[in-house]
Amino acid sequence: MTTKTDRISPRVIGAVLATGLMSLSGVIVETAMNITFPTLMREFDITTGTVQWMTTLYLLIVACIVPISSYLKRRFPMKGLFVTANLLFIAGIIVDACAPSFAFLLTGRAIQAFGTGIALPLMFNIILEQVPLSRLGLMTGVGTLVTAIGPAIGPTYGGILITALNWRYIFWILVPFLVVAFFVGVNTIRQVTPTRTVRPSIGSAWWASS
Repeated sequence: MTTKTDRISPRVIGAVLATGLMSLSGVIVETAMNITFPTLMREFDITTGTVQWMTTLYLLIVACIVPISSYLKRRFPMKGLFVTANLLFIAGIIVDACAPSFAFLLTGRAIQAFGTGIALPLMFNIILEQVPLSRLGLMTGVGTLVTAIGPAIGPTYGGILITALNWRYIFWILVPFLVVAFFVGVNTIRQVTPTRTVRPSIGSAWWASS
């Protein structure tokens, strides 16, 4: 029997939906662009080694941002982190969709990576902090599904758009979803743990409070 304390509030569901939609977009766009390598090489007259920076740079930045998520969560409000991540991602999407050269394309990818690196752990932080314990396993599974399904549909998504339209639509089509995620997140994400001033612990990947 489900009690009131076991129910997940609509606000929390909205917050998970907003951050999950953004995280999914980040994973999809990362894998979808792998399909575009031959097209980008022809359009921008670049080599295989150069075009691979599309993926390498993106993953490097995400890998650098995710480990400091604990610091970001304790230092800054969740809603502020979400808004920053969302606007960064949208800005990167627009830069890439309009990119006149490969250098601009890489710049947009870097901006997107910062947004994805913030959004991915933020979704799980919200789940762990705001979902009732009895529903924690379910929502953690949903969050994991979001990050796992992206690599599965990303290449198909990219292949269909390259064939039917143009590689730039890989970015343009995501904009409405990110805008929806923005408004849902702004209205549902709440701060349940007070922020505090923290400092990095030298020689450790963890962050200690001051």
